[in-house]
Amino acid sequence: MKSALCKGRGELMSWKRFFTATFIAFFMLAFAVVAVQAAPLRLTVRTVPVVAAQKFLKTIPKKFKKATGIDLKIEFIASRELRRRLITAAETKSGPDLLMVVYNGAITVKESLADVSEVVGPLSKENGGFYNMYKDGGFIDGKWLAAPFMTTSQVMNYRKDHLKQIGENPPDTWEDALRIGKKLKKAKLAPWAESLGTHVIDPSTTILCILWGYGMRQVSNDGKKITLDSAGTRAGLRFIKKAYKEAWPKGVIQWKTLENNQTFLAGKTGMTINSPSIWWKSSTKKKWANLYKNVGFSLVPKGPAGRHCTAIPQYLVLFKYSKKKKEAKEFIKFMAQADMQVGFSKRAWMWTPTQKGLASRLPQNEYYDIMAKQALYAHVPGWPGPASKAGSEVHQRFNLLAMVQRYVQGTQSIDETIKQTVKELRKIYGVN
Repeated sequence: MKSALCKGRGELMSWKRFFTATFIAFFMLAFAVVAVQAAPLRLTVRTVPVVAAQKFLKTIPKKFKKATGIDLKIEFIASRELRRRLITAAETKSGPDLLMVVYNGAITVKESLADVSEVVGPLSKENGGFYNMYKDGGFIDGKWLAAPFMTTSQVMNYRKDHLKQIGENPPDTWEDALRIGKKLKKAKLAPWAESLGTHVIDPSTTILCILWGYGMRQVSNDGKKITLDSAGTRAGLRFIKKAYKEAWPKGVIQWKTLENNQTFLAGKTGMTINSPSIWWKSSTKKKWANLYKNVGFSLVPKGPAGRHCTAIPQYLVLFKYSKKKKEAKEFIKFMAQADMQVGFSKRAWMWTPTQKGLASRLPQNEYYDIMAKQALYAHVPGWPGPASKAGSEVHQRFNLLAMVQRYVQGTQSIDETIKQTVKELRKIYGVN
């Protein structure tokens, strides 16, 4: 009797523990669900140097909340931190729900990214469609893994007053640019100068503009064959070396990404490929007032193989680990609205909308006109091959830039520098 009573009490205690544990587990699960639901959608983007544009970005959470009822928190970081944050988030499976990436950065962590085709696919057909470069860097393995956000065009910046002094119009071809550069140098005016130091933006992108214009293609369209060893590559290399010897200041071999901006503002450079940041910066101080009214834009020159250049396309990627995928997709749609795209572009000076048809809604002046037109000729590094980790890696490792540097400085002949680079690219792409 006593043992039976003890047994009954034990079973009762076991049931109590079971119900208590179940209740606690249910409560914790419910709390976790509520916490996830209550947490805001997290977005990380680069800081924008233009004050008006930064202010506009800071108003977006309130506008998004009003339009959708979804809370949004934006984190601003330096542009140089974007790639590190991308890799860290992918490796740790933690961080923001949405993150800004540039160029073809999305391909490097494609396994960690959610498919956003259901949102981006329809957007790609609106307002004249996206500029082609967005597909180059965001449409991966047959689906959209990166949503187009904004772009910064690379354009030819020039001094109107200096070109007028030598009786020239802005260059339409690379040979025009060389002729103008030699005349600027002879007249002892601020010269044509292009960066040749080691950096992923200005030096790396400028040499692509020239090499592509002369017919260089690092890989075949299907990405299965290295096509660097060509007459086009040789013609492009010879032109760069000639421009370096006859028109550019010798110091450009050390320039990275700030020097062409700084020297232009200081009156020591009169023509260079850059984003529109020089034009914007010259508007910020009275001492640059004369420079501001004399900064002109033109399309990046064309070569025998056409007009080609890079831009700086920016995307938003959604991580698979995110618990806010539905909300994130709503934000992608929200930011793609014409009013948001055009509103931001008007304040950002150097950023233009993702869809071609929105260019007509920008301020009608020579600056926005050139920025929008230039985007039609833009590619991402690795073009004309499909989006690939190899194409991104070649850009990040400076293989093509180093090829140019060796030849320009005379440490290798044209055949030697091409041969070495072909070997490097074959290893990276894993093809012949």
